[in-house]
Amino acid sequence: MNSNSIDTSKLLTQTNQTKGITQNADAKKAVQAVEKVASVDARTDTVELGTNTETDIGTYTIDQKKLSEIKADFSKNTAAFKKMVAVMLEKQGLKVNDAIKSLSEGKDISFTVDAGTQASAQEGISEDGYWGVDKTAERIVDFAKAVSGGDKSKIETLKNAFIDGYNQAKKSFGGELPDISQKTYDKVMEGFDNWNEAE
Repeated sequence: MNSNSIDTSKLLTQTNQTKGITQNADAKKAVQAVEKVASVDARTDTVELGTNTETDIGTYTIDQKKLSEIKADFSKNTAAFKKMVAVMLEKQGLKVNDAIKSLSEGKDISFTVDAGTQASAQEGISEDGYWGVDKTAERIVDFAKAVSGGDKSKIETLKNAFIDGYNQAKKSFGGELPDISQKTYDKVMEGFDNWNEAE
């Protein structure tokens, strides 16, 4: 998996040439250290859960291809959303970074959401929209499947992690989230149940 693999025999030869034969033991130690790191790098598609707790949950393989697809799709859609907001603010003479800074400092900023931006945002959170309940819940469950390698024995662990994250988000936003968030939560729970029941 390591695309920058190190040829340890070449390293040993180079070390011998530069340090001299008398330091051969040091070179062997350096090679062993590199091999140890390389063996760790080769396991980037594996997750081991429970190693720091009393219960060892096990080791399984991550679906890297699916995970990469999810990340790429999310990045593309997030960038498009950010650009839409930036264009809207800039049309009104506001700079995005200044607006974010003002908001983070608790200051009020005044802007108007134009009809085109509003329509795009509403489409995004609509029933069939990328940010809507169904597609967001589907991405969350797909992510859970990808990081677990599709191992159904991990469903409860993944479900509990999702619940914890949702509760942390609620706490961060003063204990309440918008209705769309609760609907998404319910749909994610349904997705975990459907995955568990599927053959």
